[in-house]
Amino acid sequence: MAVCFSFRLAILLLTLMISLAGRDDVEFIYNGFRSANLTLDGIAQLTSTGLLKLTSETERSRGQAFYPHHINFKNSTNGSVSSFSTTFVFAILSKYHGLSSNGMAFVISPTKDFSGAGGSQYLGLFNKSSNGKATNHIVAVELDTVKSTDLNDINENHVGIDINGLISEKAFPAGYYEDGNGRRQFRNLSLISGQRLQVWVEYDGV
Repeated sequence: MAVCFSFRLAILLLTLMISLAGRDDVEFIYNGFRSANLTLDGIAQLTSTGLLKLTSETERSRGQAFYPHHINFKNSTNGSVSSFSTTFVFAILSKYHGLSSNGMAFVISPTKDFSGAGGSQYLGLFNKSSNGKATNHIVAVELDTVKSTDLNDINENHVGIDINGLISEKAFPAGYYEDGNGRRQFRNLSLISGQRLQVWVEYDGV
Protein backbone atom coordinates (compact mmCIF):
# COMPACT_ATOMS: atom_id res chain seq x y z
CA MET A 1 0.00 0.00 0.00
CA ALA A 2 1.08 3.56 -0.55
CA VAL A 3 1.40 6.01 2.30
CA CYS A 4 0.61 9.54 1.19
CA PHE A 5 0.49 13.05 2.56
CA SER A 6 -1.58 15.72 0.89
CA PHE A 7 -1.65 19.21 2.34
CA ARG A 8 -0.54 22.83 2.25
CA LEU A 9 2.48 22.89 4.51
CA ALA A 10 6.02 21.88 5.20
CA ILE A 11 6.87 18.61 6.97
CA LEU A 12 9.96 18.41 9.12
CA LEU A 13 10.19 14.81 10.29
CA LEU A 14 8.38 11.52 9.76
CA THR A 15 8.66 8.20 11.57
CA LEU A 16 6.58 5.14 10.68
CA MET A 17 6.72 1.78 12.45
CA ILE A 18 4.60 -1.12 11.21
CA SER A 19 4.38 -4.35 13.19
CA LEU A 20 3.72 -7.08 10.65
CA ALA A 21 2.19 -10.22 12.12
CA GLY A 22 4.55 -13.18 11.85
CA ARG A 23 7.21 -11.20 9.98
CA ASP A 24 9.92 -8.66 10.60
CA ASP A 25 8.81 -5.14 11.42
CA VAL A 26 8.95 -2.42 8.77
CA GLU A 27 10.34 0.89 9.93
CA PHE A 28 11.44 4.07 8.22
CA ILE A 29 12.53 7.40 9.62
CA TYR A 30 12.99 10.66 7.74
CA ASN A 31 14.85 13.24 9.80
CA GLY A 32 14.55 15.90 7.17
CA PHE A 33 13.97 15.06 3.52
CA ARG A 34 17.11 16.34 1.81
CA SER A 35 18.05 12.89 0.46
CA ALA A 36 14.74 11.07 1.01
CA ASN A 37 13.57 8.54 -1.54
CA LEU A 38 9.93 9.62 -1.96
CA THR A 39 7.52 9.53 -4.86
CA LEU A 40 6.23 13.08 -5.36
CA ASP A 41 3.10 14.10 -7.23
CA GLY A 42 1.31 17.35 -7.98
CA ILE A 43 3.36 20.38 -6.97
CA ALA A 44 5.09 18.66 -4.04
CA GLN A 45 8.80 19.39 -3.78
CA LEU A 46 11.80 18.93 -1.53
CA THR A 47 13.33 22.25 -0.56
CA SER A 48 17.05 22.99 -0.37
CA THR A 49 16.79 23.04 3.44
CA GLY A 50 15.40 19.49 3.56
CA LEU A 51 11.72 20.33 4.07
CA LEU A 52 8.92 18.56 2.26
CA LYS A 53 6.68 21.25 0.77
CA LEU A 54 3.46 19.89 -0.64
CA THR A 55 1.55 22.91 -1.92
CA SER A 56 1.82 26.66 -2.30
CA GLU A 57 -0.46 29.66 -2.19
CA THR A 58 -1.88 28.69 -5.58
CA GLU A 59 -5.65 28.23 -5.37
CA ARG A 60 -6.79 24.59 -5.40
CA SER A 61 -3.23 23.32 -5.67
CA ARG A 62 -2.40 19.85 -4.40
CA GLY A 63 0.70 17.83 -3.73
CA GLN A 64 1.43 14.36 -2.44
CA ALA A 65 4.45 12.51 -1.16
CA PHE A 66 4.41 8.71 -1.06
CA TYR A 67 6.60 6.12 0.58
CA PRO A 68 7.87 4.42 -2.59
CA HIS A 69 7.56 0.75 -1.58
CA HIS A 70 4.49 -1.45 -1.30
CA ILE A 71 3.56 -2.47 2.26
CA ASN A 72 1.14 -5.30 3.00
CA PHE A 73 -1.01 -4.51 6.02
CA LYS A 74 -3.03 -7.74 5.88
CA ASN A 75 -1.72 -11.30 5.97
CA SER A 76 -3.33 -13.15 3.05
CA THR A 77 -2.82 -16.53 4.76
CA ASN A 78 -4.48 -16.00 8.14
CA GLY A 79 -6.26 -12.65 7.62
CA SER A 80 -4.47 -10.89 10.48
CA VAL A 81 -4.03 -7.14 10.13
CA SER A 82 -0.83 -5.28 11.05
CA SER A 83 -0.63 -2.65 13.72
CA PHE A 84 1.24 0.55 12.94
CA SER A 85 2.19 3.87 14.45
CA THR A 86 3.60 7.03 12.98
CA THR A 87 4.55 10.47 14.15
CA PHE A 88 5.39 13.58 12.16
CA VAL A 89 6.08 17.25 12.69
CA PHE A 90 4.44 19.77 10.36
CA ALA A 91 3.60 23.43 9.99
CA ILE A 92 0.81 24.99 7.93
CA LEU A 93 2.13 28.27 6.56
CA SER A 94 -0.54 30.59 5.22
CA LYS A 95 -0.09 33.57 2.93
CA TYR A 96 -2.47 35.54 5.14
CA HIS A 97 -2.37 35.18 8.93
CA GLY A 98 -5.42 33.33 10.25
CA LEU A 99 -6.54 32.11 6.83
CA SER A 100 -5.82 28.74 5.25
CA SER A 101 -6.79 26.30 2.57
CA ASN A 102 -8.37 23.03 3.63
CA GLY A 103 -5.52 21.33 5.46
CA MET A 104 -3.87 17.95 5.10
CA ALA A 105 -4.22 14.19 5.46
CA PHE A 106 -2.09 11.19 6.36
CA VAL A 107 -3.28 8.49 3.98
CA ILE A 108 -2.99 4.75 3.44
CA SER A 109 -4.02 3.84 -0.09
CA PRO A 110 -3.66 0.93 -2.54
CA THR A 111 -2.65 3.39 -5.29
CA LYS A 112 -0.39 6.38 -5.78
CA ASP A 113 -2.49 7.71 -8.66
CA PHE A 114 -4.55 10.67 -7.44
CA SER A 115 -4.47 12.51 -10.75
CA GLY A 116 -8.27 12.87 -10.78
CA ALA A 117 -8.46 14.21 -7.24
CA GLY A 118 -9.44 17.78 -6.45
CA GLY A 119 -7.80 20.24 -4.11
CA SER A 120 -9.63 22.43 -1.61
CA GLN A 121 -12.10 20.43 0.52
CA TYR A 122 -11.11 17.18 -1.24
CA LEU A 123 -7.55 17.39 0.16
CA GLY A 124 -6.05 16.01 -3.05
CA LEU A 125 -7.60 12.59 -2.39
CA PHE A 126 -11.04 12.53 -3.96
CA ASN A 127 -13.35 14.50 -6.21
CA LYS A 128 -17.10 15.09 -6.15
CA SER A 129 -17.91 11.77 -7.82
CA SER A 130 -15.31 9.54 -6.11
CA ASN A 131 -15.79 10.83 -2.55
CA GLY A 132 -17.34 8.15 -0.35
CA LYS A 133 -17.12 5.20 -2.75
CA ALA A 134 -16.42 1.86 -1.06
CA THR A 135 -14.10 0.90 -3.93
CA ASN A 136 -11.59 3.59 -2.88
CA HIS A 137 -10.08 1.39 -0.12
CA ILE A 138 -8.53 4.48 1.49
CA VAL A 139 -8.03 5.30 5.17
CA ALA A 140 -7.02 8.83 6.11
CA VAL A 141 -6.44 10.96 9.16
CA GLU A 142 -7.34 14.52 8.19
CA LEU A 143 -6.20 17.74 9.82
CA ASP A 144 -8.86 20.06 8.47
CA THR A 145 -8.71 23.85 8.69
CA VAL A 146 -11.92 24.82 6.90
CA LYS A 147 -15.50 23.93 7.85
CA SER A 148 -17.09 22.30 4.80
CA THR A 149 -20.78 21.93 5.53
CA ASP A 150 -21.26 19.54 2.60
CA LEU A 151 -18.81 17.15 4.31
CA ASN A 152 -20.44 17.50 7.77
CA ASP A 153 -17.32 19.08 9.30
CA ILE A 154 -17.68 19.85 13.00
CA ASN A 155 -15.67 23.09 12.84
CA GLU A 156 -12.78 24.80 11.03
CA ASN A 157 -10.04 23.24 13.19
CA HIS A 158 -10.44 19.49 13.66
CA VAL A 159 -8.97 16.02 13.29
CA GLY A 160 -11.02 13.34 11.54
CA ILE A 161 -10.75 9.64 10.74
CA ASP A 162 -11.90 9.04 7.17
CA ILE A 163 -12.71 5.80 5.39
CA ASN A 164 -13.13 5.99 1.59
CA GLY A 165 -14.28 9.60 1.75
CA LEU A 166 -14.08 12.89 3.59
CA ILE A 167 -17.20 12.62 5.72
CA SER A 168 -15.35 11.57 8.86
CA GLU A 169 -16.27 8.42 10.77
CA LYS A 170 -15.01 10.19 13.89
CA ALA A 171 -13.96 13.82 14.37
CA PHE A 172 -12.75 15.94 17.28
CA PRO A 173 -11.50 19.53 17.69
CA ALA A 174 -7.72 19.76 17.24
CA GLY A 175 -5.87 19.86 20.53
CA TYR A 176 -4.34 17.79 23.28
CA TYR A 177 -4.93 16.80 26.89
CA GLU A 178 -2.82 18.17 29.71
CA ASP A 179 -2.67 16.81 33.24
CA GLY A 180 -2.86 19.40 35.98
CA ASN A 181 -4.45 19.92 39.38
CA GLY A 182 -5.46 16.27 39.52
CA ARG A 183 -7.52 16.36 36.32
CA ARG A 184 -7.03 16.24 32.56
CA GLN A 185 -7.80 19.43 30.68
CA PHE A 186 -8.32 19.74 26.94
CA ARG A 187 -6.21 22.43 25.28
CA ASN A 188 -7.17 23.75 21.86
CA LEU A 189 -4.45 23.80 19.21
CA SER A 190 -4.67 25.96 16.10
CA LEU A 191 -3.64 24.00 13.01
CA ILE A 192 -2.99 27.23 11.07
CA SER A 193 -0.80 28.89 13.69
CA GLY A 194 2.31 28.45 11.54
CA GLN A 195 4.00 26.75 14.49
CA ARG A 196 5.59 23.32 14.33
CA LEU A 197 3.09 20.73 15.55
CA GLN A 198 3.58 17.03 16.20
CA VAL A 199 1.00 14.37 15.36
CA TRP A 200 0.83 10.73 16.44
CA VAL A 201 -1.25 8.17 14.55
CA GLU A 202 -1.62 4.67 15.99
CA TYR A 203 -3.61 1.70 14.66
CA ASP A 204 -4.21 -1.50 16.62
CA GLY A 205 -4.49 -4.40 14.18
CA VAL A 206 -6.33 -6.52 16.76
